[in-house]
Amino acid sequence: MSLFSGLIKRIGSLKQLRLIVVFFLISLFVWLSSKMSEIHTAKVDIYFDYSDETFETYRVHEPAQAIEFVISGTGLRLLLARLFTPTVYLSMTNIQKDGNRFYFSKPALISAVETHYRNVLRVNQLKLDRLDAPFFAASIKKIPVRLHEDFMLADGYAWSSELNFTPDSLYVSGSAEKVDSLEYAFVVMPTNKEFTTSLDEKLSLTQDLQVNYKWSEMQVHATQKISRYTQIELRLPIEVLDPVESIDVSVIPAFAQVSLRVPVQQARQIDPSQFILGCRLPFDTISEFLVVDFEKIPDNIVVNEITPSQVRYFIN
Repeated sequence: MSLFSGLIKRIGSLKQLRLIVVFFLISLFVWLSSKMSEIHTAKVDIYFDYSDETFETYRVHEPAQAIEFVISGTGLRLLLARLFTPTVYLSMTNIQKDGNRFYFSKPALISAVETHYRNVLRVNQLKLDRLDAPFFAASIKKIPVRLHEDFMLADGYAWSSELNFTPDSLYVSGSAEKVDSLEYAFVVMPTNKEFTTSLDEKLSLTQDLQVNYKWSEMQVHATQKISRYTQIELRLPIEVLDPVESIDVSVIPAFAQVSLRVPVQQARQIDPSQFILGCRLPFDTISEFLVVDFEKIPDNIVVNEITPSQVRYFIN
């Protein structure tokens, strides 16, 4: 019986110890809650980044530096701000210029920090008078749009009009040395695509241009007509164009075989009389051969080959 009574006393003492521990934890929680809800002051490091960048400025990459603020607020909020270094965004609409440098004033920094914390935390002290921003005045230039690579056409198709871009030129902004080196705004064609219908698509600037510069627009509308073509062969006489009246000139051979790509809908209307194939006498050089080319050719017809492309000439 004495053994059981000792165990009962031991268990009773353990229950009292548990009550003491629970009471202590509850008291600690109440005390911490009270302290965390009180207003405290502490130093907080803050990183700044930038938003709403303008077309008239360009940014240089500089390592971000934390700026120390003395901030007051509830203990819990301050604890979170110290544990996780915040990044506050400064709007470029509030930037100021001093000569060639752009900066943010002390009131603008304080306002940005307090707005970031929704005015729950307040700035008590900031030793920094101004923050120099990594921005400079940009050079702006207007340059024409060009295609970076040729479009792929399916067999039996060919372009029947010029390639047009809307707009046909773009404004580029950036550092002077980079912008001055640009001649064209290159756009990239759709990859792995053979065109069998007229082009009517939005094309984007090449990746390097998108990354390294600011543009008035990032895409342009490209249009170009396409037609189904067939190939025909014609034998045409070679004429001497702009002949001198006092000189009788003969060319050898007198005919040429031409290979043409013609839109299917025009193929049946093709007549040799619609073409003038000829060559011109040289004025200030002595040459044994004359270049043969078309003086007159119907619209939308593509020349594949002229055989021969040069002829001999003789003065009779």
